Amino acid sequence: MASVQGIGGVFIESNDAQSLAEWYQDVLGIEMEAHPDGIGYYRVFPTRDIESSIVRENPVFAINQAQERILTSGRGFTLNLRVDFLLPYLDQLKERGIAFEGKILEWERGRHAWIRDLDDNRIELYEEILMDEA
Repeated sequence: MASVQGIGGVFIESNDAQSLAEWYQDVLGIEMEAHPDGIGYYRVFPTRDIESSIVRENPVFAINQAQERILTSGRGFTLNLRVDFLLPYLDQLKERGIAFEGKILEWERGRHAWIRDLDDNRIELYEEILMDEA
């Protein structure tokens, strides 16, 4: 059975992503990089997989420019959960009446899909493609 394997990252939405990223860098010493999409900043924290000793490039800490004013929308974060097999996991959720948003995003580092919880908080499900497998 497919299952959640851990936290893949923290994604904070901000009305001023650049200023917030600078604050985290200046105040907490978290070196942030501009994301290639041009609308956010991130820092990857490498970790070692306990079972295989493979170095993973997660969790990630990211600050994204909010698409809506946070004060009026009530959203301020996305919880990212790393899953072992995204497609079977989405099938399991579908059987429980949970729909995912939009399309599955697939790139060289993994697959992503998004759902919402009962409070309408956004959750990103992420199946990592390990660098050693690529």
